[in-house]
Amino acid sequence: MSQYSATDDAAETVETRHWIAGGLSGFVAGAVMGVVLHGALGLMPTIGALVGVETVLAGWVVHLFNSTLFGTLFVAIFDRSLFAELRTDLGGCLSLGVVHSALLGMITGGLLLPTALALEGATSLPVPTLPVPGLTASFEFGAVIAVAHLLYGTVLGGTFAAFTVSDAPTDLLPADPADR
Repeated sequence: MSQYSATDDAAETVETRHWIAGGLSGFVAGAVMGVVLHGALGLMPTIGALVGVETVLAGWVVHLFNSTLFGTLFVAIFDRSLFAELRTDLGGCLSLGVVHSALLGMITGGLLLPTALALEGATSLPVPTLPVPGLTASFEFGAVIAVAHLLYGTVLGGTFAAFTVSDAPTDLLPADPADR
């Protein structure tokens, strides 16, 4: 007789739903982030150049692929019992999304991007970065990147909550003021 039960089926369904939600949430968040990156800085050709094709289309494909992958990484990191209480409402999911995107920003901007540029033989980005003479341009680039990552995390967490938080309040604060 099998030890497998309906409870196991339900747990597997929830787990699968979370993985799909993570990927879709990462894709949606990446689209929002990409609009900011390309609209403010025209970065999509630069992102495409990381794979040897310096076009807007290649940049979008690379960016959305990575965003989807990072959405599934969000699930791999935060879909654990330690974070279970945070995943029960919109505010908790938003918090996890922002933390995730801040970590991604540090890792991608501080490690992966410089490594990819070095492998391509580039000595610098074709856009102003910190610290470069011309404080306004450098500040603008850094601010846009920071805002783009903040938007990614916010949209990631919010979209993940929309897919996974069920039968729970979606308000940032409890409905009863006494519980706030």
